[in-house]
Amino acid sequence: MDAAAVVREFFAAFADRDPERMRSVVHPACRFWPQGTAEAVGRSEPYVGHEGMLAFFEDAARAWDVLDLQATDARVAGTGVVCFGVAVGRLRGNPEELRIPVIWVFRLQDGAVVFGRGVRSAAEARELVGADPQAHPSTGGS
Repeated sequence: MDAAAVVREFFAAFADRDPERMRSVVHPACRFWPQGTAEAVGRSEPYVGHEGMLAFFEDAARAWDVLDLQATDARVAGTGVVCFGVAVGRLRGNPEELRIPVIWVFRLQDGAVVFGRGVRSAAEARELVGADPQAHPSTGGS
């Protein structure tokens, strides 16, 4: 599977809320930072590894009545994959639907996602495409 296909499968696994499917495309050392969800549950660190992705599924279910990550375009760029799209959802207890434009940046290792982060600007995405996947994220999207 090429890098863009791995990332598309990542989004499909999240859409289906399928932990085993997610495990198949996430590296055991993955660091994933969906800042919107993390902030909604008071989390200040990225989700790490397979266990972290399970925690992300749980946190997304706790924080959002509805959350749909719509990646409309995935492009291999530099050392990673950049996806453009929108996070659409309703935070738990809030009737207002949110539509947040997001650029997701992913890096792969051994055919699996080892780093992922949502950002809100092309400048942040460009910076991350070549960034060290172990760097701690400080801003980003859902």
